[in-house]
Amino acid sequence: MTPAGAAGRAPGSPDRGTGGAVELADVGGGSVQGVDPSVHMLDIARADRPHPRVGYRLFDGRSPAWIPDGTVDAAVCCLAYRTDPDDLRLAALTAEIHRVLRPRAPYGLADLNPGAVGEQFATLRYGEPGASYPEGAPLPTELRRLDGGSVTTVCHYRSLSAYTALLTGAGFGSPTTETPAVAGPGRAAGSGRAPYMLLSTARPGSGR
Repeated sequence: MTPAGAAGRAPGSPDRGTGGAVELADVGGGSVQGVDPSVHMLDIARADRPHPRVGYRLFDGRSPAWIPDGTVDAAVCCLAYRTDPDDLRLAALTAEIHRVLRPRAPYGLADLNPGAVGEQFATLRYGEPGASYPEGAPLPTELRRLDGGSVTTVCHYRSLSAYTALLTGAGFGSPTTETPAVAGPGRAAGSGRAPYMLLSTARPGSGR
């Protein structure tokens, strides 16, 4: 989650994970706070993505305790839930995101598409072809680098219903789901499934 905390009720937007903090600041016109548990990634963000209305802050992955209740205008979380095997920890994090958002403020959660496990994309494959995985199971994940090399890491599988349960369990409305397909050179093989999904929801309530 990238918490974008602005003082008082000024527009603010939190962003966690790889995020798009600079784009959010340009589009929304408010302040954005990008958070990540990695000092190294924050150093890269500060060097590569400076912006006068974007701040970057180290985050323990659990609670943006410095942000007051109901003061954030939007939150975006990119490719972060897949890294954590602990559903209870994710449930607590989702509840914290709900806490800091003002009523009716949107929350966008982008992550790997559970419907594309085993698909070979141009720069990505997560899970083995033809394999099925239980909730929370580790998925071998290969990322291809721009220099032609590759990095192997581990993600954790969750179905769309598991993501939905985390959101609604924290008090969000049922999300809408988008799975934008990748065409042309962006994919090397596969059936046309999208590598990523975007879940869009909001904190219920009355407000601007």
